[in-house]
Amino acid sequence: MKDAVRRLNVEYGFNLTEEEIDLVAKQAEEAALLFRPLFAVDVTGITPLTKVDKRVRKTSTTRKGKK
Repeated sequence: MKDAVRRLNVEYGFNLTEEEIDLVAKQAEEAALLFRPLFAVDVTGITPLTKVDKRVRKTSTTRKGKK
C-alpha cells in the first residue's frame, strides 16, 4: 500500500513526508478492511430500486413566468 501512496505522491506532487505516507497507507489499509464485505457482494444483473417521494410535487419552470 505504501508503494501505491508513493506513486500517487509523485504523480500528483503532494510532497508528503515518509510519516505522512505511512499514515495514509495505514488509513487506506483500514478502509480496505472495512469495505471488504461490500466488495464481496455480487450485484451483477440486479436492477437498482429507486424511490419516488409522492409528497414532493415537481413544478414546471416554464409556467412560472406565464400568467
